[in-house]
Order: sequence, then C-alpha cells, then structure tokens
Amino acid sequence: MSGAAAIPRSSSLAISSPLRGMLRPSFILTLLAGVAFVNAGADARAQMLSKEEQARLAAADEGKTPATAIALPFEDAFEGDGLAAHWQVLNEDRDRYVAERGMLLAITSGGRDGFDNVDARNIYQLQGAMPDGDFDISLGGRLDAKTGFDEVWMGLRESDENFVAAHLYVHTKGCGPALYISTVANQPLNPEEPAVPSAMSVNLFDGPAVGKICNKTGRAYGDRVLADLYEKGFVLTLSRRGLRYQAKVTLDLPAGEGEAVGGVQEFSGGRVARMAGFGSPAFMVGQGKKAKGGETLAEFDRFSIKRPGQQ
Repeated sequence: MSGAAAIPRSSSLAISSPLRGMLRPSFILTLLAGVAFVNAGADARAQMLSKEEQARLAAADEGKTPATAIALPFEDAFEGDGLAAHWQVLNEDRDRYVAERGMLLAITSGGRDGFDNVDARNIYQLQGAMPDGDFDISLGGRLDAKTGFDEVWMGLRESDENFVAAHLYVHTKGCGPALYISTVANQPLNPEEPAVPSAMSVNLFDGPAVGKICNKTGRAYGDRVLADLYEKGFVLTLSRRGLRYQAKVTLDLPAGEGEAVGGVQEFSGGRVARMAGFGSPAFMVGQGKKAKGGETLAEFDRFSIKRPGQQ
C-alpha cells in the first residue's frame, strides 16, 4: 500500500499462540450455539408456513424457476386434437378422456374420483400460478347424471388436503335425486393434523330451482332439470372477492308450472374464506361413493379465468 507502512506479522496486535489456543474451543462452541439457535428459529418459522410457501422456499433453495403467473383473461375452448400443453393431467388414465373438436369428454366410475382423494383420476390442472386479486374461474359443459351420485369439481387445488372448489353434484335420498351447489374448502390448520373440510351447500331442489320433489309434479320437474344438465348444459363458477370464495352455477331451466319460471338463472352456494392464494386452477368429473358400478359422463367445452368485468 503506497503512503502507509505495512503492519509487520510480529506486531503487538497479534494474539499470542497460548492465548489463541485457549480462545479457540470457547469461540467454536459459541459459534455452533449461534448456528443452532438460527436453525431452530428457521425450523419454527417453516412449521408456520403453508405447504405452498414451504414448496416455494424449497424451489428457491434448489434454484428452480417459480411458476409463471397466469395472464388474465385466460380462455381455452379445447380446440384441436388433444389437450394444450398448458394442461397437466394428474393420475392420468387415458382410456377415460379424449379432447377433440372443441370438446373434452371425460368419464368416471367406481365412486372414488373427487378433489379430496389423493388417487383421483384425471384431474385437469392448469400450469401456472394464479395472480393476486379477485377473479372468476368458469367451466362450461354438460353432465349426464345417470347414477344419482354424479359430480363436477372445479377450483384451486394444491393437493387432496388443500383446495377450494365449486362443487356441482347430484345426491340421491328418499324422494329421489336432487341437485346441489356447494363451496368446499379443505385446508390443514396444523401440519401434524388432518385437513379440516368445510362445505357450504345449497339443495337446488328444495326451493331455489325446484320447490319440492316429494310430490308428483315436483319430482317430474326435477327430473327435467337433471336431464337438461346434459341437453342444455351448465356453467360452473368459482368467484373470489377479497378473502371470500363462492360457488355459482348457471342453468337453463325448463318452463314449468306454478313457481317454476324457467329460463337462464344463476344459483349460489355459501361463502368460505381463505387468508392467502394457493394452488393451481383445476377441474374434473367425479362421483359420490355410493355410485357403485355406474358410469358418469361429462363433456366440457370451455374453461376461463377473468377479472370481474373482463370480457
């Protein structure tokens, strides 16, 4: 260094060898204790993070590229042969779906396919991360409700234990099959405990769409509504507004007697709250456990994600 005298190696600032030997063990122990304290704090913070947040941190540590945000508005009309590259099919069974000429035809049987089953077949998941803010995810299609326990799931899914979904389903009991719209949330409140499900369901055959089905007139009208799930189709929507999510279904009801006005109408399930965004958009055709050997068929013709007011 020019203009300054170099400090000699034998300077009095250096620590003598005996003292250096005495300090080394205690210094190392102190350093190790500090590292252990930091690691313990990091482990405690990691336990407080969601699985999604932990996965993002792990991906960053491994140098992986975070998922690209989905540009809105997004729409897929399933044109062409096969699914587009932005779709991933979880637990794929290629004998149970085909995509061609503007239609994704999917079938299921066995009563075990749903968002809440880790082994559920053919969950169609859009690749990418949902952007922050409000949105409407919509799925249009037709459902051939033949078993009395037929279902369509659509929403945001990270795993079988972490999702929020719009759930359109047929359930059969004393007076015959009825149609329900439900907002379902499943989330782990504690990493060491099972996920806690909650469902805000509305029976559309107990007032909203059909007055009652335990009489001849009501039962006949209800059967026409179920038949029109395939003949006229439906639009299933999951809306986010702030921290709240709500399922909606749009149906073209047949004209009927009395209070059955008919025409295009929208029906909503209850609302559920989630504190943070998570998971990827996904949908599937499913079945209730009591479907047994019957087969459920669905034809999907459009999937979209839009901001409120976007065209």
